[in-house]
Amino acid sequence: MTRQTTPVPEDPVRLFVNDVAVGTWTASPRGLDALGAGRLLSLGYVRGAGDILDTRVTEPGETGVWRIDVTIPKDRVAVGVEERDHRRWHGCGLRYLLDCRSDLLPERDDEAVLPVPELDTFPALFRELFDRSPSRRTTGGHHTTALTDGARLVHVYEVVGRHNGVDKAIGGALLSADDLRGLGLVTTARISGEMAEKAARAGLAWVASRSVPTTLAVEIAKTAGLPLIARAAGKEARVFE
Repeated sequence: MTRQTTPVPEDPVRLFVNDVAVGTWTASPRGLDALGAGRLLSLGYVRGAGDILDTRVTEPGETGVWRIDVTIPKDRVAVGVEERDHRRWHGCGLRYLLDCRSDLLPERDDEAVLPVPELDTFPALFRELFDRSPSRRTTGGHHTTALTDGARLVHVYEVVGRHNGVDKAIGGALLSADDLRGLGLVTTARISGEMAEKAARAGLAWVASRSVPTTLAVEIAKTAGLPLIARAAGKEARVFE
């Protein structure tokens, strides 16, 4: 396979909630509406599709910065600000759901949550994930993330940053009003603590990676009852739960 040596798109983005800026970072420019919705869930501003009243993406002008606008109920803005301040004042950081507010994790209903598929089904899912990743055949410079019901992939995104991929997949499901409990997440990237937190907060059924989780990811996932499947694309798959 011959790959092109062209740069991978990465642009600055700024997220606004009800016209107030809440974050600036960089991302792949595709699927920014989903990125905004998913990021707000991970920040505590929204808890489901019903909290997202409107989304709008504005292309960069002279500043070179993409603008993502999300409108949510005013009371949810207050909740998001409270969480942001709590993380800062109490020093919880990525351990927020472990040490400070584990009560915010969604309750897991075994009858509603998609069970972990048989491990021998994952190689086919990852083959489809790679097949739906155009950059793999060109630059090879992206991570790819998608949601799945165990048989088909939905909300597939190629991204520069693996954390953005989780936000985009979750946000895509929110904007489509999909039931996240009936979906698992597959990713080509290592599972970090932040990725495990995002998946747990969203109520996803499980997370599968072609790589391995970090120790913090395993700790967060155990607290949330979220199975993690490492090395899922091959014969060395292992489930952490």
